[in-house]
Amino acid sequence: MATTYELIIYGKVQHVGFRDRIENIGRGLGISGIVYNHKDGTVRILVNFPSERKKQLFKEFIKDLEDEDNLIKIERIEERELNAYIEFPEGISRLSSDDILELNKKLDEGVKYIKLIFGELVEHKKILLEIKDTQSKIVGKLGKIAEILENKL
Repeated sequence: MATTYELIIYGKVQHVGFRDRIENIGRGLGISGIVYNHKDGTVRILVNFPSERKKQLFKEFIKDLEDEDNLIKIERIEERELNAYIEFPEGISRLSSDDILELNKKLDEGVKYIKLIFGELVEHKKILLEIKDTQSKIVGKLGKIAEILENKL
């Protein structure tokens, strides 16, 4: 029989698409459980592992998410074995305590990232203008070199 565990994921894991990724990993490994945002900023996963190997794979895939998605930052994963077995529907399901509040938080996060992107674009524009200016100077110098070579021929 499978054992039920609670995994507590610390880091930047709320409102960045993390739970969706957890659902996909669970589905791929044939693992059942639930995933939800906790009020302390962590993501909690109650999950049944049919084997130690599946548990290790699941945790490895979770850690790999940080490399695949630069919005996700995982500080650590805590694991607790529960004293009870909980039977879950097939797959990992997401729980939402307040869909409107959660949607608003995601929109706020999205606005924050859009502002970061625009800030980056302003910096990139400055750099591109500097490159354009430098290229114009180089083209001018190359034109003078071409004139000198033409006069010598």
